[in-house]
Amino acid sequence: MTVTVRVVAPGASGHGVVRHAAAVAAAVVADGVVPVGSGQADLTHAQFTDALWGAGVAAAADAFVEQAEVLPRPLVVTLHDLPGADPDPARDVRRSAGYRRVVAVADAVVVSAGHEADKARALGAADPVTLPLPLPVVVPAEQAPGWARRPTLGVLGFVYPGKGHEAVIDAAAAHPDRPAVVAAGAVSDGHDELARSLAGHARSRGVDWILTGHLEPAALAAAAAAVTVPVAPSRTVSASGSLLAWLAHGRYPLAAAGAYAHEVDAAAPGAVALYDDDTRRDALVADALTRPGATRGPVPDWPDAGAGHAALYRRMVAR
Repeated sequence: MTVTVRVVAPGASGHGVVRHAAAVAAAVVADGVVPVGSGQADLTHAQFTDALWGAGVAAAADAFVEQAEVLPRPLVVTLHDLPGADPDPARDVRRSAGYRRVVAVADAVVVSAGHEADKARALGAADPVTLPLPLPVVVPAEQAPGWARRPTLGVLGFVYPGKGHEAVIDAAAAHPDRPAVVAAGAVSDGHDELARSLAGHARSRGVDWILTGHLEPAALAAAAAAVTVPVAPSRTVSASGSLLAWLAHGRYPLAAAGAYAHEVDAAAPGAVALYDDDTRRDALVADALTRPGATRGPVPDWPDAGAGHAALYRRMVAR
């Protein structure tokens, strides 16, 4: 049975959540699902993170609830960047209130990791569905970047607070060879001051800081291949496309041992090297600089995101 799904993910095409929506839409086609951007459909699949839908979480929730009134039903919502354990408790309360409103108007709630399901239940989702993020589709690499012959530690994706770049600079400074640190991605909107701060921190530690800016897929593939030691340094990330991008490019990163990194380690044994503290991190960096081949390998088996989403759509339509 062919199913038509209305895809809703407002925002710039380069935003991670918008890219996720596009990746899922592309993946479900092989399972007989027809994604559409407007008009009638058998159901709707919307992506929600407060940063995409409004200037603040209250405005974002208002916009989503208003849109939900006119979207084709059933309404499936994938939640991203779920609140919980925010360093600012007041912000956590505000975001939780907004997310509860989104959950309340959804017919099904999807999350991208097991630990997110617990957060979704706390927000009122009775039976959240866990569908892992798809591995990004990669393209052939273009010419290697100019820094490719240097020893480097690399972080993929946007530069934003909490991503962990400062800790990677510290790891580079702790090694006698002082490898350069490559931030392979653009600075998120509104965080230019963070980029300047990271550059200053690197200078103060005697580490070269290389900020690539936005990378098209072929350039991203070249950067992912050229980095000596791939790192996924965020402990608090809810579900990380950046970590999965390393795997999709055949790189096995060192990863801070947060909840999501533990889930990836369980799903793809041997594909990530977890560290709990700076001592373990620095030891892994030293080993990887000595044995760079240890961070390269075949792309691991990964759940079929297209099949999982298509099955959910059919269950919802049949209800």
